[in-house]
Amino acid sequence: MARWPVLPRESERDAVLSILRGSHSRSVMLRGPSGVGKTTLGAHISQALRADGRTVVPVVGLAELAEIPLGALAPVLASAGRVDLESVSDRVQALVAVVGENPTKFVLIVDDAPLLDAVSAGVLYQLVRVFGVTALLTARDSHEVSGPLARLLHENLIDIVDLDGLSLEHSQSILQQYFGGSLRPESLRALFEASRGNPLMLRELTFAAARAGGIHSGDFGVEVSVAALPKHVRATISERLLQLSDDERRLAQLIAIAQPIPHAAIRGDEMDVLARLTTEGVVEDTGDDSLPSVRLAHPLFAEALVVELSRAERTEIIREVASRLTPMGDQQLRFTATVLLTSTDATITNDELDWAANYAHAAGDHTVAAALAERAQVAARRFAPELVLASALSALAESQRSSQVFESVFGLASGDEQRAIALVRWGQHVVYRLAQPAQAVERVTAKLGELDAQAQAVVRPELAKWQLITGDATVLSGVADPVSADGGLAAVNAGLTAAMIATMSGNPNQAFQIIGQTRPLTEAFRFEAPYADALLDLSEFIALVASADIARAGDFAAQRRLDRFADSAGVWSYALAIIRLHDGKLTEASALAALAVDQLKWRDFTGLLGTATALHATIEAQRGNPNIAYRLLSEIAPEYAGDAKVILQRAECEAFLLAAEGRPEDGAHMIIAAVTEGINLGHFLLSALTLTVALRLDQAAAAREQCDVLTQLSTSPLIALIREWGEAAAGRDVVRLCELAPSLASAGVAALAVDGLLAGARSAAKADRRELERKATLLARRLAADMDHRPAERDVEELTEREWTIARAAAGRKRSREIGQQLGLSVRTVDNHLARIYRKLGVTGRVELEQVLTEL
Repeated sequence: MARWPVLPRESERDAVLSILRGSHSRSVMLRGPSGVGKTTLGAHISQALRADGRTVVPVVGLAELAEIPLGALAPVLASAGRVDLESVSDRVQALVAVVGENPTKFVLIVDDAPLLDAVSAGVLYQLVRVFGVTALLTARDSHEVSGPLARLLHENLIDIVDLDGLSLEHSQSILQQYFGGSLRPESLRALFEASRGNPLMLRELTFAAARAGGIHSGDFGVEVSVAALPKHVRATISERLLQLSDDERRLAQLIAIAQPIPHAAIRGDEMDVLARLTTEGVVEDTGDDSLPSVRLAHPLFAEALVVELSRAERTEIIREVASRLTPMGDQQLRFTATVLLTSTDATITNDELDWAANYAHAAGDHTVAAALAERAQVAARRFAPELVLASALSALAESQRSSQVFESVFGLASGDEQRAIALVRWGQHVVYRLAQPAQAVERVTAKLGELDAQAQAVVRPELAKWQLITGDATVLSGVADPVSADGGLAAVNAGLTAAMIATMSGNPNQAFQIIGQTRPLTEAFRFEAPYADALLDLSEFIALVASADIARAGDFAAQRRLDRFADSAGVWSYALAIIRLHDGKLTEASALAALAVDQLKWRDFTGLLGTATALHATIEAQRGNPNIAYRLLSEIAPEYAGDAKVILQRAECEAFLLAAEGRPEDGAHMIIAAVTEGINLGHFLLSALTLTVALRLDQAAAAREQCDVLTQLSTSPLIALIREWGEAAAGRDVVRLCELAPSLASAGVAALAVDGLLAGARSAAKADRRELERKATLLARRLAADMDHRPAERDVEELTEREWTIARAAAGRKRSREIGQQLGLSVRTVDNHLARIYRKLGVTGRVELEQVLTEL
């Protein structure tokens, strides 16, 4: 393993440097909890200041020297070079004189400033207040600022920059650098939550796991088991806890075990104690407005407080916590109480354990779900917890054991309802985890006739999804419509499949209607169909895309991607990758697609892994990386060869690869063949998006017939817009392309618009229509301004920012004199600019200029 990496924290570093370097530079205090990285950030800032030619004067405050006059400045005074001065006071005066006479040359870097002795703090005050020397100070938020430092703050001579913990992304980056690879998501989450982004804690937790032998390589990245921190680490914070009174310590221990704990769970006679703990910086609010709660202010506090408890004391506190949380009527709090009680000898009913196991599985906490399901079957195996265990093991990729437990589930099922639920869960395991959809279809089809009609209604919608993945289009006409609101689980499953088919076929209004009918049913069946809401979300996203409302679709996906540890994380990384691809932002699309593939290998409850892999290959093909693209295509499981999504996405990749070899016509033929299959399998929306590749390869004539077919089959505004674009492109109607391009870009297919405009510009050039060529090229360049990869075109002069300003003013019928007065230019200069603008845009005067700008 590598040395522990240090994160530069560039945004915070640059913000502080801008203050220290400004024409009216000010001193800065970096404030934050122990271990948050204040000293490290200060060192990086010092390096930058040294590179500027500044002389850094380092000072360190130590608690051991706080009572010794000039104890903090002793190293500086000893190295000052004035050996002729024996008196310490003389050396202090000499230091003040040298630094004070050159305030712009020197910068003071003071670590742990609140621990300075009084005399050193007085010297610091004099240098900053009297001589204007710049200083960078660090301070723990737990240390009281007093004396000369407090005066500097009160006199507004120091800006305070509060330093927060690392973000999840930064924590992940550090761990990936250290381990040389990705972490399993559960391990990343455990380390991040345990450290709360505190760099010191993150490092020590990782080192502690290594010492305990808790680091292993797994299928989904490095696996780290969080271990107890060593005593010397806890000692760094324990001194603050030693000052707690008995009642403060008792409440702090209760919070440590339950955190976060709602304010409502704190008794009235504890409110004064809570207020003191908050004032002392031991406890803080979580910032959750929906359920106001408190937690310990530093991640080390919990371990330091709990480690000193005996087993009996810990059990007593857990029972107290559970007695407060359970009656509050909140499911999350009830779950927390139950899980805590499992670590004691408390008696917990099977019903409560069953509920908690189902709750954990539905919430995506599959490790806990499996443990609770096992705990619920100590006396005997039972259907409900065994089903949770099998499903949780599948989610955890313990595939062989999951398959074995599912066979046990079938044996424990009593009645057709339980058999139907078991068949659906087993099928999902086989299709999505084992990637064997044909096997699932064969077994479930054989078993279907053994079930009564109501149980069959639960299974058929799920079976239809798996049949579609195998390439069986016959199910499209036989899938049941959503049933009434009293239809139970069958209604939920039917709604999920009907919404999916409506989005596939590019009928957004129908999809929105079905989603609206199904959502109210999902909460009652969240345990039986734990992914129902996420599947409806995916259908809603696709319906927004089909509606040509890409702005809302992007926001919708981005909002749902905020929970990076949700089982649906890969779905939303994939969704955003699709958006970035069609928007021409290939670098960002590539990163998102790669992430989606990793996340979907970890959790994929909708069969997107093969499609996401083909999407990544498509992006790499466009980026000019054919070897990577071919390698990715080879990784797609052959069992998904009949899935329309994979067929279409693979064809896009191969078409771009053929085009790169100078064979765009062959690429277009490949697209046409794939779209024919996509249409037969009911995937009209994805077929239309795939067909845009043929249009981008300037093969609109070949795609014309299928554009017409898709418009007849679908009500999607996006498909209609793509067809209209294809008509204009096939007819070489460059004027119409320029009219449609902004709408096309707003609908989310800016890459298609840019490529079509550039092809139109070439066509106009051949027809010697230079003005139209220039207009199409300029519009393409404006739409492609944020794209990182696009076809190179012959150079066309762009307007400068100044020229755009003058052009808009002239098109707004302002005279040259008015424009000159507005911009501080002479009339002649404005007229010269206008002449260049007319030449660049291919117009002859202000009237044509106004028309062109309106069109652009």
